[in-house]
Amino acid sequence: MASDRLARVAERHALSEFARHCRQHASPEDLGIAIGPRRRTKGLRREEVATLAGVGLTWYTWFEQGRDIQVSDDFLARLVRGLRLDRAQQEHLYALAGRNLKTSSAEQSALPLGLVNMINGLPDPAYILNRRWDVLASNSAAAALFSGFTEENPNMLRVVFFSDEYRERVRDWQSMARLMFLKARHDYLTGGKDPILRALLDNITNNFPITRDWWTDPEVVRTGDSEKELYDPLKGWQHYQLNVLVYEDRPDIRVVVYGQITPVSVDKNADQIRLSV
Repeated sequence: MASDRLARVAERHALSEFARHCRQHASPEDLGIAIGPRRRTKGLRREEVATLAGVGLTWYTWFEQGRDIQVSDDFLARLVRGLRLDRAQQEHLYALAGRNLKTSSAEQSALPLGLVNMINGLPDPAYILNRRWDVLASNSAAAALFSGFTEENPNMLRVVFFSDEYRERVRDWQSMARLMFLKARHDYLTGGKDPILRALLDNITNNFPITRDWWTDPEVVRTGDSEKELYDPLKGWQHYQLNVLVYEDRPDIRVVVYGQITPVSVDKNADQIRLSV
């Protein structure tokens, strides 16, 4: 396919240089290749990589020379397996090839136990999201703050836009919802244009006409730390600092922790505030 071609010379050479670097720093012994006493080659030979990747030697040689040839996702996957590239190396390889590294469903579903234990040990509300804004795990404080988290397959975007209780308990719902929508739009555009996330965003724009203008808003907002005020029936308005943590080994998930700053003074009718949508 034409889309498989790396047309720019600089891109082709950057990719071939990285592949050569990985080949020269790979260990033959770790890959099950016996080495003789006279071997002087640093790392692997081209023919060894070609064999491991299941491609012809001539084709692989052209690839390392940066020639204008088709580089498919299948070849990249074979190269990853053949050289046993780690996660960071895989991400770099795919980025140089102009591709998005796909994460398997099994890998996505298996949360690092350390992260789950960490949020369960926190007194503050905390939860774990994926790039679709699904709530993969949450602690008891978060479940108490967001009743929608107790539902099956909770999603933070659905909580924000489709929970009447949430809209009534957040300060300035419209401004907060706009920022969250822009963050989700950024995740969609930069994260491989996931069709499931797009369907959710389309559902939001169909139900909330104001968000159609947000979709074309030129402001770029990425997921990061922010502040939010939420109303607690027992404590009144609470001011939270939202800290977003990214797990290096799993860039598809993020941890959100609500650290309380100071209670916000409110009038006696604050619990009756209703925000229009």
